[in-house]
Amino acid sequence: MTSSSKRSGTLFFCFADPAGFSGQKAATELVIKGLADRGWLCRRLPQPVLARGGEGLGLLGYLFALAAAWVRELPLLWAGGGWLNVNLGQTRIAFLRDSVPLLLGRVGLGCEHVVISLHSSLFMQWADKSLDVRIFRFLLRNAGRVTVLGERQRARLLALGFSPERVVVLVNSCELAPVAAEAVAAKHALAPNSDRPVRCLHLSALIDTKGYPEYLEALRRLSDQAGPRAEAVLCGRLVTSDFSGRFRDVSSAEAWIEQQMAAINSGPRVRVRWIKGAVGVDKAALFREADIFVLPTRYAVEAQPLVLLEAMASGCAIITTRAGQITTILDEQSAVFLPEGSTDAAAEALQMLIGDSEARSRLASAAHARFVSEYAIERHLDQWERLLGAPDTGSKGTA
Repeated sequence: MTSSSKRSGTLFFCFADPAGFSGQKAATELVIKGLADRGWLCRRLPQPVLARGGEGLGLLGYLFALAAAWVRELPLLWAGGGWLNVNLGQTRIAFLRDSVPLLLGRVGLGCEHVVISLHSSLFMQWADKSLDVRIFRFLLRNAGRVTVLGERQRARLLALGFSPERVVVLVNSCELAPVAAEAVAAKHALAPNSDRPVRCLHLSALIDTKGYPEYLEALRRLSDQAGPRAEAVLCGRLVTSDFSGRFRDVSSAEAWIEQQMAAINSGPRVRVRWIKGAVGVDKAALFREADIFVLPTRYAVEAQPLVLLEAMASGCAIITTRAGQITTILDEQSAVFLPEGSTDAAAEALQMLIGDSEARSRLASAAHARFVSEYAIERHLDQWERLLGAPDTGSKGTA
């Protein structure tokens, strides 16, 4: 479908808009761009975020920005025929923030034209009779459909009393186009005596529970062990989070990273560098060049990291954990799952894959094929269009 074939009605997308990178925002922007390219009229309704650690908006600035956002959302009251998607936050501040556009959309569009998307797993931890669950249930009852990232999340909503037809598993996709299968095979087909180091990558928002400390500690252990040489990249910007716990602030985390890298680089086997963020072609190049992608996440509200989908599309052998909804997109044939996100486990997995090109190739090819067949962007957009009641265009996939 081309942009000249316009869909009827406006699609409003309401999502949190923090100062830095957000996977939830990126997932929403991916859908907006894709549906706009297919002829939908899309309108963004970004919501301000009250940041931690002195970054972004202070309390007063946040309240003014929130009031302004609510004013911009008033047209939902007379936007009949359109649709509203609310990427619902899962804190009490987010409940208050997102309730206004949600209820405006319910009144102006009708319940059946409101879709709530859940891109975090915090609700999986709440007790059934908690205040959070009571507020959560109330908000979700104002939408005709709720999208989740995996069957475990869906089962949780069914246990909370939502009917099966209202809860839809809609797995993420990513902006990176998949490389050719031949390129995956070529990347991992190192000759036995090749001098090229095996290339490792960790790319994420640098929150300690996302696993960057274990990644660096594992590399430090490998630097003292015998085996093939490795070149490693740590890519990301240090981020403050309610779900951090190891470092008191960004400056102490940065000092620790620099200390670890100096220790790693003092040995003969491993070289590591820190890139403080990459987007667009720079990020794509990092994934294409990486042989192994490492995400030993223990993040308490992990959902379905886009970086894993990007690694799959790029033909990387993946080391990760079973946190959140990761096992929806990866299985035992397409990734090495760490029994826990520990340094010991990460070092053992890295040592094994760095020394075994056949294992890397096998894992990477399976993950790549899984992405192409199930999670590529066109299939993802087909699912969205079915959710919105668009006529079937003949593509495979159901929502």
